Amino acid sequence: MRRNALAWALCCYGIALPWSVPSALGQCGAEAKLLVSPREVQKSVAALHAGKESRREVYLFDTEDLGLLSQGAILRLRTGAGADLTVKLRSGEGEKQKDPSEGKEAFKCEVDLVGNSALTSHSLRRAWKSKPVPETGEALHAALSAGQLKLLSAARISIDWHHVKRIAQVQATDWEVRTDGPLRKVTVELWDWSSGKILELSAKTDPKRGPSTMSQLREMAVASRLTVEEKQEPKTSLVLHAVAAAP
Repeated sequence: MRRNALAWALCCYGIALPWSVPSALGQCGAEAKLLVSPREVQKSVAALHAGKESRREVYLFDTEDLGLLSQGAILRLRTGAGADLTVKLRSGEGEKQKDPSEGKEAFKCEVDLVGNSALTSHSLRRAWKSKPVPETGEALHAALSAGQLKLLSAARISIDWHHVKRIAQVQATDWEVRTDGPLRKVTVELWDWSSGKILELSAKTDPKRGPSTMSQLREMAVASRLTVEEKQEPKTSLVLHAVAAAP
């Protein structure tokens, strides 16, 4: 049995066993994410006493055959409060990427704990002012910073910008949950797009405390009588695959 699968199995029985995190990722943050039934939005908000609601639009870009996602690259634009344009590289290998902007832009390393996987991501974000949302790959390419383009190039992501386009538009709503327990802050986030919905509970943590944080998220969901989804995957991947599969 792989170590991350073993860690997941043990944490589900209340035993906290840390994932093995490469020393190069020691300074990375982490976030545990748990999908629950999107049919229970109001139930989740009420049961968890969630407040401080905020909304924004999320736009995802890729080719029709998801050529970027298949290489671990995510291009995302968020409008509304804290609007930003982000290039994210995601992998399960734990490889350390350097900040191509040399501190001039918002570079982040994070380990996403989803299901029994620990997915390492490196992202470079730039603020997005009031501009028309790009629809084509050429317009998106022009909007990316030099640092973001360098990040894609350094990772050897192959992109034909003529085939890139805006794939999905998501209505994102999140609520903040404050508790007196081990999880001081939990976010409830709903993604709603033309053909589906996703509801996620998430909590920031340290990579080594990942299993215990995930276990606490599950315990919170079960105590609130929420239905935990069998399929646990990153929201972005689920949306892009759903849109690509739609007629």
